Amino acid sequence: MITDSQLDQLSGRSLADQVAAGKYSREELADYLRTMCEIREFEDGLYKMYRAGNLKGATHMSAGQEAVPTGAVAAITRRDFVASTHRGHGHCGAMGNLMAGGEQARQDHWNAMMAELFGKATGYCRGRGGSMHIADVEHGNLGATGIVAGNIPVATGAALAEFLKGSDSVILCFFGDGATNTGAFHEALNMGAALFGGLPVVYICENNLYGMSVPFCNTSVEDCHHRASKIEHIAHRADGYPMPGVIVDGQDVLAVKGAVEEAVQRARNGGGPSLIECKTYRYYGHSLSDARAYRTRDEEHQWRERDPVEVFASRLADSSVFTREEVESIRAAAKQTIETSIQFALDSPLPDPAELYDNVYVDPVPAEVAAQVEGERKLQARVKPAEKAFYDTYYELSGNDPKNPLPRLEKAQAEEFRAKHGIRVIPMVDALQEAHREEMRRDERVFLLGEDIGIYGGAYGATRGLYQEFGPRRVIDTAISEAAVVGAACGAAMRDLRPIAEIMYIDFITIASNQLVHNIAYNRYQFGGKIKVPCVIRTEGGVGRSFAATHSESLESWFMHVPGLYLVMPSTPYDAKGLLKSAIRDENPVLFIEHKEMYSKVMGPVPDEEYVIPLGVADIKRAGKDVTIVAYSRMVHFALSAAAHLANDGIDAEVIDPRTLNPLDLKTIAESVRKTGRLVMVQECYPRASVGEDIIRRVMEYRFDNGRTGFSYLDGPPLLLAAADCPVPMSTPLEEAAVPTVAGIIDACRKLT
Repeated sequence: MITDSQLDQLSGRSLADQVAAGKYSREELADYLRTMCEIREFEDGLYKMYRAGNLKGATHMSAGQEAVPTGAVAAITRRDFVASTHRGHGHCGAMGNLMAGGEQARQDHWNAMMAELFGKATGYCRGRGGSMHIADVEHGNLGATGIVAGNIPVATGAALAEFLKGSDSVILCFFGDGATNTGAFHEALNMGAALFGGLPVVYICENNLYGMSVPFCNTSVEDCHHRASKIEHIAHRADGYPMPGVIVDGQDVLAVKGAVEEAVQRARNGGGPSLIECKTYRYYGHSLSDARAYRTRDEEHQWRERDPVEVFASRLADSSVFTREEVESIRAAAKQTIETSIQFALDSPLPDPAELYDNVYVDPVPAEVAAQVEGERKLQARVKPAEKAFYDTYYELSGNDPKNPLPRLEKAQAEEFRAKHGIRVIPMVDALQEAHREEMRRDERVFLLGEDIGIYGGAYGATRGLYQEFGPRRVIDTAISEAAVVGAACGAAMRDLRPIAEIMYIDFITIASNQLVHNIAYNRYQFGGKIKVPCVIRTEGGVGRSFAATHSESLESWFMHVPGLYLVMPSTPYDAKGLLKSAIRDENPVLFIEHKEMYSKVMGPVPDEEYVIPLGVADIKRAGKDVTIVAYSRMVHFALSAAAHLANDGIDAEVIDPRTLNPLDLKTIAESVRKTGRLVMVQECYPRASVGEDIIRRVMEYRFDNGRTGFSYLDGPPLLLAAADCPVPMSTPLEEAAVPTVAGIIDACRKLT
């Protein structure tokens, strides 16, 4: 590895010669030094504040690595973006300087950075993100993530968005050596290289030689027997995709700038991504509590002799471009900037606890919601009678067999129904196709990505025909890479597109849970409400196909625990279409869970005209007065079948479908329980810490206008029917026994009445 400085010596070029030739200007060189000094002063200031007890929270210092963010950001323009990691002070600092329009803007930038680390209301993220999520997402920074490698799929998705929009913007994605051993790293780099011949992203690894305490490859400690990797140079991993892999001296700001400039130009010209490995060193430990026992003090001393700030400052002073007094003046300006930022942070107010829930979600516009509710009310005046007639027809034809509660008509029967009732009957899969198609025609920002969704049309046909109509730029088949797919949806949404990512089975979403929870759901909140992540993650779950445990789970309860994420589970074709269209249009991220047994086996009336269904509004599928049955997804049809049987016994059951589990229309459920005095909750997921347990608790705690609670209106104990507390078995009789049945619902209602 030859540094930029060494190349100058070999070629006889001095820094003064390069300035004279126009390669650098005095202003640029001064700014590089000042930026590095500001980052160093920022880190050292944080350390002093931490030791003095003025700073809380996890703080991962990057002192010693200043040349990497400074040189890399110097290679881009204000139309480009960076994606950062938990050790991201330098990235945020350098990008903020690039975006600052003057001295005051520069000071404001460092003030907001420092205030964020102090947890103050004036911080970039209003005290929500802190050190590990430091970012000014309003000015070219896609944010930092506290999970190692979590930002790499997001950066790749942002690059995909810029490609699809036809911009010439480039994304710089920073991460450490530890990230290169994660699945997210490999999935994202593969996606970045494979899609459309290569996306405009530059992957920059700051190899500071240690992933917390484990050496990447080599160590100076004699009795250390473990390594993170067998390869010495991370850049060699670029060969596997393939993309250019470059090793650069991360202590040399001009060498970094030169390497990144070349990669950025390549990406901007359509040449795809590069992997740049910057060999560097962090002076502090992994965190401020790290005693650094895994490396010797002699090793640290050797690296400090190549300190990027001191080496560059000396180089400037030794040239004829700057005097030593000018160099010291630059350093003094940086010191003053950070001292001012520390005082600003100390003087700034803490956030008001009354604002705790601000920006967890993008609040809906009341007038728009009211219009949607009124629109559906008018539409249901026609749909509801048709739905009742449809179920009556199916029950008459099938004898309401408790073993076969999913309603479906043969083609001739469906045509006869339409002729009689003036509304078509279609399967859920057709309704989902229509929702996709209508929204893609309506909004060119909508695109799909996932496994087998293109020519194949999706594992269950929900995207069939879309590839043929909209082409490969809007219906994107990906590798089997769930983390990359979901993370890319996050990045694309942050860059103003409307991605719909399909995960074939909800069981597989466990692989992508970091992206779904910590990036998609949390980003708006942890970045201070300054970003929106409007995307839909479509998936399916449930039993019925004898696929056994890893392809049959119902994991909706997991994601009910996640603030910032909407959760939709439709039961009918009418609901599926209207809810999916609303989910695509919503400003919040939505997890849209379908049931694998309902794509072709559940039919229902669906209007021909365009419509949406408001999120957070339950539907009374069957009115009644004796007992309330709350069910969602496939269990709605089990509940309706049970209610029809109970009616023969004189028990009038009301069936309520929440349709969206978050936001939940608790009022409609509570009002029903107030009327009937009895509650049966039916779900296909496990019982512990579940959707049903939460709904029952909230109904009992619900306070009506008269001051009474839902509990006071109950005439008997609420009952929860849920999946058996065991992994889903493969064998049909065992699988059927593992979830609620129509007979079980009937029995539960009889016990209460």
